Amino acid sequence: MSSRLALSPTMRNLIRCAGVSGTLAICLGVYGAHIMKDNTSDELRRLFQLAQTYHILHSAALLAVPLVSRPKVTGLLFLGGMSLFCGPIYYHAIRDDPRFRRITPYGGFLLLAGWLSIAAL
Repeated sequence: MSSRLALSPTMRNLIRCAGVSGTLAICLGVYGAHIMKDNTSDELRRLFQLAQTYHILHSAALLAVPLVSRPKVTGLLFLGGMSLFCGPIYYHAIRDDPRFRRITPYGGFLLLAGWLSIAAL
């Protein structure tokens, strides 16, 4: 008897994305804690921490996506939202370059839509 859950390939891929995303969030957190500490302004470190918090939270949320009524939609909304929200903030904090920050509201909207897709049974 197999100990694996009976999940579709798409659901297994979403769980894999959660694992990769969580690993990346932890690695970026280590980078932020050790590399950015002395040579980065408090504001850029705060921005980095914001991105890292949203990144790890939504990586964990991806693990529950196979349980929702529209897992593909919710998963894509979360993945897109993390990319468009966290990515530009990470970039701004690491490079001290805000040019992509205008994209973050779209990422935030996708994250909100992901959570609402869970509520829309």
